[in-house]
Formats: sequence, structure tokens, C-alpha cells
Amino acid sequence: MRTRTLNDGRVSLQVSELCLGTMYFGYRTPEDVAFAILDRFRDAGGTFLDTANNYGQWHGEAGMSERVIGRWMKSRGVTGQMVIATKVGARTTVPGDPDMRHWQGLGGQAIRADADASRRNLGVDRLDLYYAHIDDRSTPLEETVDALAGLAERDTVGLLGASNTATWRIERARGLAHGRPSYSCVQQQHTYLPAQPDPGQLNLITEELKDLAAAENLTLLAYSPLLGGAYSDAGKPLPAAYDHPTAQVRLAVLYEVAAELGASANQVVLAWLLSGDRPVIPIPGASSVAQLDEIIAATELKLDDAQLARLAGAGALASSPSGPAGRGSRNGRPRSRASAGVKTHHSSSPTPPPTSAPSTVSLSQCAAR
Repeated sequence: MRTRTLNDGRVSLQVSELCLGTMYFGYRTPEDVAFAILDRFRDAGGTFLDTANNYGQWHGEAGMSERVIGRWMKSRGVTGQMVIATKVGARTTVPGDPDMRHWQGLGGQAIRADADASRRNLGVDRLDLYYAHIDDRSTPLEETVDALAGLAERDTVGLLGASNTATWRIERARGLAHGRPSYSCVQQQHTYLPAQPDPGQLNLITEELKDLAAAENLTLLAYSPLLGGAYSDAGKPLPAAYDHPTAQVRLAVLYEVAAELGASANQVVLAWLLSGDRPVIPIPGASSVAQLDEIIAATELKLDDAQLARLAGAGALASSPSGPAGRGSRNGRPRSRASAGVKTHHSSSPTPPPTSAPSTVSLSQCAAR
């Protein structure tokens, strides 16, 4: 597995080109299975793990994923050898009730206290990459920026990142830092299919965000890159934002390329994300070693220039979403994903239960990433 460098001009981290999502470790994925997945990922050269301080709170306790990773690193003697990204802002303050009304937010006290809690959960002295998990507009942005910068200046955290946040808010936060440590990594939802976002949905990697990242040397990371298994499971519907005419055309080309390569659609999606002058780091999840093996194999898949061009150009002439085969329509859907020579097991986990309507960006809307 190849490596990437994360760098803000102050701290530099070498990471694997794939980042393993661990959201369900400890409750939907039992600890022994999680340990086997982590062992396989490390054996394959994986060094980059993604977690959050709230993972587990939907069906158990917040921080379960962090604690599983911490116990695994201690048991294997690899503490300090893995790069761990975790997040703050969406942990419930009412145990047993993860509704977003109870989220901690991004006030300075919460940021500082939970950085210490995450370090204890993981058994580390420093958090390698610390994300603001949400766009908390009830807290002055200056307060959030100051608290995060202070942690980085004290070496409590290494790099800083933002997730589920509007592009203009990311850049405003960087400006408010006035040269102090600020966001160098941005984690948003992204995949091969283009999304037609709902009104107010600001958690996607957009062309504007790509432009900002190129200009400011930011690293982009993609959560839910495999759409919860929808590429490979013919019985699983596409999320509504991805079920539109352009997406149907792109799906057909995706399955054609997968069949040509003898690969799964999941693998082609991951290989596509990893290609190009400024590749995006995918964050797929796995609930079994077999699923992880499919994911890892994508790092060896080579898309030639012609295939990349076909994938990039697919759907350019598709009908308008406002036309008769508009968003949500199944008209013209490509052949069954199972019949396209694509493996049908999931390579990313389903989303947690939805929460109430958001006043900030909701983690149910954002696949709880």
C-alpha cells in the first residue's frame, strides 16, 4: 500500500493511502472481529485509522470505537505506530440519548476536555489528527479556532481538520487563526457518483472545495465512499441524492470498467478516488476481514488513461434532473449490480439511526461521519 503525506507546514505525518473507518467497532462489529480487521489492515501496510469521540453512542457508549482501537494497539504493541484521526463536537451530553439537541458542540471547554478523554481512550499522548466533527454555528467560530489552535500549540494534537462543514466556514476559520495552527485536512462525503444535495446540505466534497484544497494545499478525505454497500448489493437502493439520470449513466460505465478489469465496482470506485493529480483519501469501513481484503485489493488496481477518461466523462450528456426521468427515478437504471460481475457484500457499513431535524449539519444526514 502506498503512502501519502499530511502536512500543515508545522507537522508532517506519513499515512497509508487508505484510511480505515472504524465507526462500528465495539458494537455492530464485535471486538474480536475488529481486532482481526485491524491486524489484516496493518499487515497490508495500513497505518491510518479514523474514529470519533461519539462513535458507539447510538447503541451503547460514546467512545467505544476509540477504546477498541486503544486496546488493540496496546495488545499488539503498536501504540505510536499507527496514525489515528478522531473527532470532537457530536458526542451526546445525555448518555443514552444521541439526539443532536444534546451534542456537546465546539465550545472551547468541550474541545479541550474531550481531547484529553480521547487520548485516554486511545492510550496515546498526542492525537495525530483532530477534527471538528460538525459545523457548530451556536458557538463563536473564534472560540473554536482558538481552542483547537491551543491544543496544537501544546502538542496535545498534531494536525487539525474539519468535517461536515461549509467551505466558506473552513476558509473563514483558517483566516481567523492568523497564522496559528488551523485546518489542513477536510473530511466530507464523497464517492464516484455525483450527488444532488438536499437544500442546506453542506457536507460534500464539491468543485469549490477541491479548488480551495488545491490552492491552499489541503488534504481531502472521503467518508462513505462506497455508499454503504449500494454499489455492490443489487437489493440496496442508492441514497436519494445519488439516484438521478447522470448517476445512472455513470453506474453503467462503472460496471463496464469493473467487468473489463475482473474487479468489483467497489474496487473501481476506490481506485478512481486514489487516481489523479490530487487523489482523495478514501475512508471505507469493513465489518469482516473478507470485506477488508476487497478494499485492500483496490490499491493494486490500475485504471488506464482511457478508463479514467470514460469514468470521468460518463454522464456528461445525461438528461437534466428536472426532466421526466428526474431525481429518484428508476427509469433507465443499469442492469443489476450483482449481474455485472460485482461482488455483493458490503464494503462499508450502514448508517446509524436518524436523528431529529438539524440546526447544524446533522450526522444522520452525513452518514454519522
